[in-house]
Amino acid sequence: MKAATKLMEMETEDIRILAAVELGMKKHEMVPIKHISYFARYELEETEYRLDRVHKMGLLQRNKVGSVAYCLISEGYDILALHTLFSQGYIESVGPPLGKGKESDVYRCLTKDNEQVALKVHRLGQTSFRSIRKFRSYIDERTHTSWLYISRLSAKREFEGLKRVAKLNLRTPKPIAQNRHAVVMSIIQGEEISKFDELNDPDVHFNKIVGEYKLFFSKAHVIHGDLCEFNILLDPDDNVLIIDWPQWEDWNHPNALELVTRDITNLCTFFQKKGVESNSDEIIRDIMQLNPKFREQTKK
Repeated sequence: MKAATKLMEMETEDIRILAAVELGMKKHEMVPIKHISYFARYELEETEYRLDRVHKMGLLQRNKVGSVAYCLISEGYDILALHTLFSQGYIESVGPPLGKGKESDVYRCLTKDNEQVALKVHRLGQTSFRSIRKFRSYIDERTHTSWLYISRLSAKREFEGLKRVAKLNLRTPKPIAQNRHAVVMSIIQGEEISKFDELNDPDVHFNKIVGEYKLFFSKAHVIHGDLCEFNILLDPDDNVLIIDWPQWEDWNHPNALELVTRDITNLCTFFQKKGVESNSDEIIRDIMQLNPKFREQTKK
């Protein structure tokens, strides 16, 4: 991770200037120097020197027309998150990537006790339409919204979801810390179930996933919201692991039935290709009946 290497070269004043730009981006797409100077509590000369320094490090974007102004780019935001997580003692070093997806990168990290953890960095962009819809109520409250802020909301959302399902002690990542767009969680080993041409016992895997889904719903009151073959792992012992929780919703969500239907339909469609026969309508009904509110509605 390039940001981890660059962080080692940075001075405290550099971090402070990045944080000042971040504050300014709540109101501005490109933050004028005078605002950065105000937030950093630096004289103009020191502000300009620090901005030029971190800009050359590839952590800021500078406008090309009009008065000089800056904004954070992805690597600068990485620096701020990493600095906080290092300072708070959650991670000691960042290792190689464990996986890269459309909306996140995951890295292997070590703690100060030499324990392995995973660092998931959310990177939402122009293609993240579903996430934009989810966070619309938050976004509308701001004068300006960047993809960095939306990534932060996604990370916060996943951290909250992981905390809820972690209480069940099932095979889901255990949340440790969250800062900005980064989540530190327990490391889990496995391959996406989509990558397996054949499964040892697809019926067992299918029933296990459905059983855990019912527990998520009935005990943690959580709907995964994005369940598919790309968010289900198999570990070396053939255990099922359900990951990627930023799209979760509460079981009383107005669109709960729609969300559960999409999750279970995706699951049944995939396992049908593996020779598993199932009745998605029956499974969906059984799941929804676990919610007393839904049961009452269906009686009327």
